[in-house]
Amino acid sequence: MKNNGRKIRRSDQRMIAGVCGGLAEYFHIKPWIVRIIFLILAVIPHLTFLTISCYLILIVLIPPKNRGFWQLWRDAARQKASTEDQQSKGRKIIHDVREKNIKD
Repeated sequence: MKNNGRKIRRSDQRMIAGVCGGLAEYFHIKPWIVRIIFLILAVIPHLTFLTISCYLILIVLIPPKNRGFWQLWRDAARQKASTEDQQSKGRKIIHDVREKNIKD
């Protein structure tokens, strides 16, 4: 099966984390079909732990389509740190300063 350069991404139209939607987009099927498959596998007693574990692993391994909240937060923190570095480089330290009253 050729993938023609496609990559699996988590979907924006998500129920929990977008894994099922992302897999459905990759395989060109409806998301509800993948969700029902995961649900059926999760209900089977001996496969519950395996199904939930696989879902959690897929959440970590499959990157989101758009940048999420945490990525935006990390980018903002990096930008603030770089701004503070630039400001600290531009400051000059003055030593031995004395005050003097000037009267007109």
